[in-house]
Amino acid sequence: MKHPLAATLLALLPLASHAADLTLEVQGLDKTRLQGAALMVAVFTEPAGWLKQPQTGRRFTLDSAADGRITVVLKDLPDGPLALSLFQDANSNGRLDMNAMGIPVEPFGFSNDAVGQFGPPKFEQAVVTPVAGQPLKIRLN
Repeated sequence: MKHPLAATLLALLPLASHAADLTLEVQGLDKTRLQGAALMVAVFTEPAGWLKQPQTGRRFTLDSAADGRITVVLKDLPDGPLALSLFQDANSNGRLDMNAMGIPVEPFGFSNDAVGQFGPPKFEQAVVTPVAGQPLKIRLN
C-alpha cells in the first residue's frame, strides 16, 4: 500500500529539479553590430561537457539592447551550480566566429567573467550557483 505523503513528494519532485528564473545583465555588446544580431547563451552543468555539450541553450534578439547592454531572463534552469558561455552572434550564423588564429571576432564572455590563459577558462572558473532574485552580471570581451 502506498503512503500518501510519499506519493505527494514524488509528484513534486519534477518541480524541485528546476531553479528559479535567472536574470542576466549583459554588458559589452558591440553597439555597431546590433541590427539583426542575437545573444547566444549556453548553460553547462557538468565539467565533462564544458563548452561541448550544453544542458540547454537560448537565443535572444538584441532589438532591445541599449548602450551595449541587455537584460535577459533564463527560465527553467537545472537546479544547482552551473556555468554559462555567451556571445554576440553579430551576423546571425549561429556560431562564434574566429579569425585564422582561432581568436573570437565576436564579443563573448563567461559567468564569473572568467578568463582563460591561451584559451577558454575552465568550468571551475565559470561555475556559479544562482540565487533567486539576484541578477548575474556578465561582461562580454
